[in-house]
Amino acid sequence: MALKDNFTPEEWTKVLSGPASAGSYVLAASPSGLTGIIAEAAAMTRELLDGAKGSSTPLLQAISESLQPEALKEQPKPERRRFNTLDEAKSALLNEVRQAMWLGQTKTSPEDVEAYKTYVLDVAQKVAGAAKEGGFLGFGGEQVSQAERDALEELKTTLGMNAGSSPTLPPTT
Repeated sequence: MALKDNFTPEEWTKVLSGPASAGSYVLAASPSGLTGIIAEAAAMTRELLDGAKGSSTPLLQAISESLQPEALKEQPKPERRRFNTLDEAKSALLNEVRQAMWLGQTKTSPEDVEAYKTYVLDVAQKVAGAAKEGGFLGFGGEQVSQAERDALEELKTTLGMNAGSSPTLPPTT
């Protein structure tokens, strides 16, 4: 039985979406201009595709297989939602990461969970470092803004990766 079979199609979609939700959470924490958003989205896409390749853990292997173009055609599409504020979007995105982590913790091995946490955080960190923040016409600014650093810390806490943080709690609905 394939690891993916441990999940319903809706649950698997949530697990697949968790890393992108984390990257989008960082993107929403400190929206850049158009070129910055494009750079951050491109970095997220690259890391989503490359980050799970070659993993020895069954969960990341299944994710890598599911992100192949032919497999994506078979995946149910996540629902599209609209948010009224960035704070509302950030809250929903963080909850999606929570849901994905909770599913991983309840349906996979501890090794899979640790690898998934690292994968999710790697995606978010690539987004944070993809474009300078606060500069003018490409001059000045900082590679990772304070808001992005704060978002990364919040993700680490959500993932249970900060010292003293507890594992992800069951998601809110």
